[in-house]
Amino acid sequence: MRHYEVVLLVRSDRSDQLPAMLKRYQDLVEKNNGNIHRLEDIGRLQLAYNIQDMHKAHYVLINIECDDQTLSEIESSFKLNDSILRHLIVRMNKAETEPSILFSENNKQEKEKKEKDKKVVRSKNESPLIEKVAEVEKDQVTESKSENDLVETEREGSEEQNEDVSDEKE
Repeated sequence: MRHYEVVLLVRSDRSDQLPAMLKRYQDLVEKNNGNIHRLEDIGRLQLAYNIQDMHKAHYVLINIECDDQTLSEIESSFKLNDSILRHLIVRMNKAETEPSILFSENNKQEKEKKEKDKKVVRSKNESPLIEKVAEVEKDQVTESKSENDLVETEREGSEEQNEDVSDEKE
């Protein structure tokens, strides 16, 4: 038996059918005494160019060990399935079992995106609080200004009284 790496591009609007589709391919390989060494659902990614007016596709990477007859069955099922935009089958020298670079990179980006989304949610939740703090500070500033105005008014009033008193003395 030989080792193969299979890459599938599945229509993004049919991503919900993907688990059942992958299960069929797994059963086909295992039924014919093959092995699946790695199965990675990489996720939806932007395509380099539009394929059938689609600009995103769901990427799947499968490393299998099977005979030629099983491989031809799998390939014919790919061609008959209208959910699969493109497929690529590459013969490998040995079985690959470690996570692929694309899978690792995509998961890293998704984790960063989730962290960023959490920060945005936190900042959205905090924004009313920040607005309230700003309003309180604004109120405090206006109160201090009004207190300063009162103090100045009292000074002006006392100066006028002093002038009145000095006028009476004369």
